[in-house]
Amino acid sequence: MSYDFFLFRPKDGDDPVVLARRLLDEADDEMNPGKPDPDKEERKQSLAAALVAVNPELQVYPFDHAAIARKSGMTVKEARRRWRHLELNGPDDGNGIQIALYDETADLTVPYWHHGEDARRTVWEVWRYLEVLEDEGDFVTYDPQLERVLDLGTDLDAVLAGYARGTAHLQRVVLQSSPRKKRPWWRFW
Repeated sequence: MSYDFFLFRPKDGDDPVVLARRLLDEADDEMNPGKPDPDKEERKQSLAAALVAVNPELQVYPFDHAAIARKSGMTVKEARRRWRHLELNGPDDGNGIQIALYDETADLTVPYWHHGEDARRTVWEVWRYLEVLEDEGDFVTYDPQLERVLDLGTDLDAVLAGYARGTAHLQRVVLQSSPRKKRPWWRFW
């Protein structure tokens, strides 16, 4: 489970929340529809470079298109077409933030691992990435948990509170699902 952010470019005349929800629904259909566009590919590379400038530990994940093709029953060419988004991750022992850059949208996820000051530091890091994506990519950020478009100037505390609620909920689910030792039938306490 993770706290998710969805980034998109607003369109004149469209309600941004309605547009974000529609784009999220469409994103479930196919992640990179259509043929590659050199301008969009260059824009994704530029955004990735800007994010790496903020945190040099971020790395673009190298998709194994041959393995994807084998598993999915498609050609390598088709796998390259479909899996052309860029996925940026930090180190394996890092905070778990993942950023995906698609042709027209982006998303950022952070797992519900963090508590207290660690959660605050992690969300601050997320905020820096969102600022880069909004400034460099002309995106706006939709928060599905809060069900609204974020104002990065004022919404940090609301996101921190939402993240804390998600972390607490996940802890309750884990505790409720963990097996409990049964007491012997003869113990009453």
